[in-house]
Amino acid sequence: MDNVLLIINMQEYYVGKGRDKKRFDYNCNELIDKINKRIAKYDPEEVFYVKTVGKGLFKGGLPKGNAAESDIVTKLKVVSKNVYLKSKPDAFANDVLGEFMRARNVKQVEICGVDGGNSVGASAVGAFEYDLKIVYNEACIGTMDKEKEVKFREKLSQGKCEFIDEV
Repeated sequence: MDNVLLIINMQEYYVGKGRDKKRFDYNCNELIDKINKRIAKYDPEEVFYVKTVGKGLFKGGLPKGNAAESDIVTKLKVVSKNVYLKSKPDAFANDVLGEFMRARNVKQVEICGVDGGNSVGASAVGAFEYDLKIVYNEACIGTMDKEKEVKFREKLSQGKCEFIDEV
């Protein structure tokens, strides 16, 4: 397994019908459709999902682990059981994910989901610690804070990262 697709935060809380549409103003249907097309290009065991869940008493506005808002959004194709949880923006702060990638000799991670100015960007940068090449697929990333995304892109351009815009 050399290449994998990492889908971040495609949860009801962020892209579902009941989300805060002012805060999360992505074109969700279009984003979901694009990511589903990318999923179809990978074998099921090469597709990984990462969900954000709040931990502790103060969840900071994050979805709670067992609440419906933390579920993967209904329209997104779920083709594997490779689902990891995170409570920080960087998915690789969950060492289990990074160690699994290392154990499977993953070389390249195509990253998509929400938000380019937060979890997607932070996870892409965090992947460098595991010596992974990142494919940052702009067509499949929703972003609220464009300024923060620019800062992440600057960091990514200093590492092993390829920027693409493909469905």
